[in-house]
Amino acid sequence: MQVKRSLKQAVFENASANLLRLAASGIVALLLPSFLVRRLTIEAYSTWVLVLQMTLYVGFLDFGIQTAVARFVAHAEELNLTEERNGIASTAFLLLAMASALGLIVIVVLAWQLPHVFTGMPVSLHRDARIALLVMGGSFALGLPVSVIHATFVGQQRNRIPVAIAVLNKSTMAVLVVIVVLKHWGMSGMGVAVASANILSYGASYIARRAWAPNLRIRIALASRSCAKQIVNYSAALGVWYVGMLMVSGLDLSIVGVFDYSASAYYAVAVTLTSFVVLTQNAIFAAVLPASAILNARGDSQRLGALLLSSTRYGMLILLGMALPLMLAGRVILNIWVGKDYALHSILTMQILVVANVVRLSFLPYATLLLGMGEQRKVILSPLAEGLTNLLASLIGAFLWGAIGVAIGTLVGSFVGVVVHLLYSMPRTPEIGVDRSLLVKEGLVRPLICGVPFSLLFISLILTPQMQAPARSLLVAAAFIATGYLLWRYGLIGSERRRLTVFLAHESN
Repeated sequence: MQVKRSLKQAVFENASANLLRLAASGIVALLLPSFLVRRLTIEAYSTWVLVLQMTLYVGFLDFGIQTAVARFVAHAEELNLTEERNGIASTAFLLLAMASALGLIVIVVLAWQLPHVFTGMPVSLHRDARIALLVMGGSFALGLPVSVIHATFVGQQRNRIPVAIAVLNKSTMAVLVVIVVLKHWGMSGMGVAVASANILSYGASYIARRAWAPNLRIRIALASRSCAKQIVNYSAALGVWYVGMLMVSGLDLSIVGVFDYSASAYYAVAVTLTSFVVLTQNAIFAAVLPASAILNARGDSQRLGALLLSSTRYGMLILLGMALPLMLAGRVILNIWVGKDYALHSILTMQILVVANVVRLSFLPYATLLLGMGEQRKVILSPLAEGLTNLLASLIGAFLWGAIGVAIGTLVGSFVGVVVHLLYSMPRTPEIGVDRSLLVKEGLVRPLICGVPFSLLFISLILTPQMQAPARSLLVAAAFIATGYLLWRYGLIGSERRRLTVFLAHESN
């Protein structure tokens, strides 16, 4: 008999599974670009990353339906509503099948217009780029309905299953792409490799449903207008969030490709490294969504507030733990990873994007709780304001300064998004029992204090680049000691310090 897990245990296990997926995907994301930049010319790699970016536009046609399925399945599982769960899954499958058809049309149009969008693309790459876009984009479109299975597992708080499938997909894709490049089969062959890995993962998803969710019924006959209304009502506002996300992270590389084509490769390298910050946070806090749905179903406002407060503080500590090493040792990391030329052209872009993502992700726990509660429609102004500001600032920046200007646009938009959340969104969501001033003080300021020593170290190294090695080592050691003290004194609250002290005392014995 399966023992029911506590809410905290489920969140921890699912967050751990998501981090495992991130670790496996991260290995691929690090090794594959490192291999490709050494095998492809700047123009060829720029073309490859731009084509890959455009295929990912298909994913935005999901319009939040996957998130809706995870939320409604979690709610139905908590209340033992099996028929409602199956109805939601079946209706979502039908809606995503229609989105899949639309995605195929979008990909065909993009492939047709590709050379006209990116006028800097070498003519010799036009044919291969179009084939790669058609094949990869088509495979991603076909996968939209399959994502219902993954979302159902997430809603059931069994993240380990879709994680295993994702790891299989990424690993297979990387191996096939490497083989294609070594065989010199061209960019069209690389596109076929990615599409083949996707098709394989869809088969694995079907097998997983049969093996671990035999009671899940996905039938067209089970789809209903009432379920469609629930999904559409939930996803309508979330669709605005997706549009905001598209303007923040979906169009930046394409804007660089339009204004400064040869810089696309360098910008993509910067984005790849900084995306680990984004992916790590998303992987951790995706596990909070079903938990918030359950607490909302129970009407537990105080625990929702406590969950937001603790997750925001932990999230900021994690952000600083990832961001500060990238800021301090970014050039060294890039040199080792992709070589000196890419490091020289990518370092400043990467540093700006790191700061931008720390700012915008500081409110990711809040946004995730709202998704779980189904209250995202109350706060659509923030992602929309951030997206529009980002897009406008990036276009102006790209025109004036090229790729660096696009990164600056992302930074400007991130500040706008946070300000709108604080001043507009939070007063509209009293269901989360936490005060704004307390959230800022305990969730943001407390962990930010811990980052002061390394921030000062970064500034001192920028202002004194000729600093001798002994002085540099002394500053680094002082920063570590000061950070350790501040982490203990301000990063952790009293109960956490006591638990950690007891744990360490027990381990020492």
